Parts: sequence; C-alpha cells; structure tokens
Amino acid sequence: MLTQLLLLGLAGLVCVKSVKPPLTPAPPTPSPRPWSTFAENIIYQPDSNHSVLYPRQVELSDGSLLATASFAGDKTPYFPIFKSADGGATWSWISNLTDQVNGLGMSAQPALAELPFAVDDYPAGTILASGNSWGSKSTNIDIYASKDSGHTWKFVSNVARGSGPDITNGNPCIWEPFIEFFNHTIGVFYSDQRDPLHGQKLAHQESADLRSWGPVIDDVSYLNYTARPGMTSISYIPPLGKYILVHEFPGGDSWSGVGYPVYYRMSDSPFDFRFAYGIPIMVDGVQPNASPYVVWSPSGGDNGSIIVSDADHSGVFTNQAGGQPDQWELHDTPQAPAYSRSLHVFEKYPDHLMLLGAGVFDATVNLPLYLSVLGNREALQVSLINPAETDCGSSQGALEII
Repeated sequence: MLTQLLLLGLAGLVCVKSVKPPLTPAPPTPSPRPWSTFAENIIYQPDSNHSVLYPRQVELSDGSLLATASFAGDKTPYFPIFKSADGGATWSWISNLTDQVNGLGMSAQPALAELPFAVDDYPAGTILASGNSWGSKSTNIDIYASKDSGHTWKFVSNVARGSGPDITNGNPCIWEPFIEFFNHTIGVFYSDQRDPLHGQKLAHQESADLRSWGPVIDDVSYLNYTARPGMTSISYIPPLGKYILVHEFPGGDSWSGVGYPVYYRMSDSPFDFRFAYGIPIMVDGVQPNASPYVVWSPSGGDNGSIIVSDADHSGVFTNQAGGQPDQWELHDTPQAPAYSRSLHVFEKYPDHLMLLGAGVFDATVNLPLYLSVLGNREALQVSLINPAETDCGSSQGALEII
C-alpha cells in the first residue's frame, strides 16, 4: 500500500461506497474524425508490466495537443510525450521527458504549459514541463524546456527540493507541481510538507527568467497542523477578471462522508490566494472527492462555466454563476473517473471540452491513457444529473455527443 501511495503522490482516494474500477474501453467505432467529439479514445494502452496515472495535457499555439502521464514499470521512470494535430482524434508518441540531473527518473505528477511570452533565450511558444523526480532521499521539482514542440527537452532549473517521498506529517517533502503565468512571471505551485507549522500546505515560487526562483509563498494553509490541502489546479475566469484555485482538503468539512472534499477560492491574481476564503463544492449533498482539476469554458451564459473534475465521478461539477457557492451542478460525461483526471477547453474550438483520463487508485484493471471530447454547450444543457441517483465513482444520466 505504501508503494501505491507514493506512486500517486498524495494518498487515500476515499469513497463512501465500494466501487468497481472502470472497464478498459474499446476503441471508438468508427475512429474519431479530426476536430470532432467522441468518447474514450485511447492514446496509449500500457502492457501488463506498465501503468499510467495522473494525465496532463497542453494545447500549443498552433492548435496541436501534447499529452503525458506518470508512466510506471521501467527501472528509471520517465514521462512519455504524445502529440495530436487533429483535436485528439489520432496520436503519435514523439519523445520521452527524462530526468537529466538527479539520476532518479521522472517519477510522478507531470505538468505541462506553453510559455506565452519570451524569457531570455526561450521564445514564446516554448513548452515547459515539470514533475516530481524522487528517490529515497529527495523529492525534486525541476523545470524542463522544449523549443521544438515537445520533440526534445533540456533541463532549465530546479524550483524546489524536499526529503524523500513520505506522506507522514513532519516529513519535509514536496508534491504535485502546477505551472501558471501572470504579468510576464512564471509561477510553479506545489504541495509542501517542509513548513514545521503545517503538515502540508499549498505554496508557489515565482521566476522572471526560469533560472532563479523567489521565496516560497503560501497559497493555502490552515492553523490546524494536521490539515493537508493538496493538488493545486488554477484557471482564469475572463468575465470576472479573477482566477480560481481548487484543491483537495482532507480534514475539511465533509458533510457527505468523502475523505478528500474539494475546495475552491478566488483571487484577482494567481499569485495571491493566501487570504482568499476557501469554499467547499456541494451539489444537493454530493461533494467532489480528491485530485481536482479546474477549467473555464465560455459556454454557459454571460459568466461562462467553471468546470471541475474529481477522482470519484465520471461527471463534472459546473458553476455558471461566477462561482456562487449555491449554484453548482453535476453533469454527466462518458469519460470514466480517474486519479487526477484533467480537463481542457480548446482555444480553436472553445465549445469543445476534453477530459483526459488514465488509471485509478488501487486499480485491478490496467487502464489506458485515453480521452473524451464533448460539445460542452450541449453537455451543460442536457446532461444534468440528479445527485441522489449517483453512486460514488459513477454517474447516471445520458450525455448527447455532437
């Protein structure tokens, strides 16, 4: 169990009911058309000796997609990089992101982002990547860069370093990087166990040159030492001019019995969440549980829609009222739940929502890296779920895919 917990980074995707893992999806029939909508299209199916978890993606300025995941099974782990030039319909394996400095491999928790501005000799459009490179004595969050759309990678700098991976409070390690940009500054966010005042907190460091990183800045921390907010995900909400941060919060209010309820907070700056108020997401007694991911979609009215994924539900939690706490809804999708399933709204097709999934916690089925692309306008209109009918890990109701 400890090995599984370390592989996932943060442990314990707790569910109030026993749930069977998703079945391995069959290839879509017929194969997806370019830039269309589809369900459960497989990017990569690992063999019985390998597994994929914690999927991540980035859309490049030319409209192509890169996807990756934690890839376990080889002696020295790495992040495989896949590319699609047709909206996720077809994919090719173009490179591997390998550890070039620690001698440990790229162990888990990848992050991808495209640099929107030039930084020294890194032009706008450079792809940045991070992850957790760990061994028995250290956890390392480094930055790598690719100037050729993900085909080759070079180490840039170390952002933060902690002790070996151990979720015990008091062990000073780090987890789960997330990359965000603001005012020509790069921010790397992560879960931090190094502060003696907090079992775990959410923090970030900033850089203007990708080489030197400023001091640790708290984003989410609680007076209760045993509180462990984790797994930062951030998105910008243009109609409000605000950013939203979501995180899991073991120890937070859990009226529904979930172990890792999802909280959110909003701020004018992604670098200044510290004093924002944390709010749990709730839909008629149902709460998202663990490893959240958030995006904003222009679909859904004047405010667009905030869309949140979690580890337990195939559906997504949405808010079309600018984040008002009593305005969350739960909408079904055909993409199975996954550990740290990620979301993306296409720049070229902003009415399309991508859900990228991989393995689940403590799985007995070797799930692939796979995705669904939905017409999110239709999804937000026709697939509202009655939470009373849902079971943990699955959602009832139908989604019309255009």
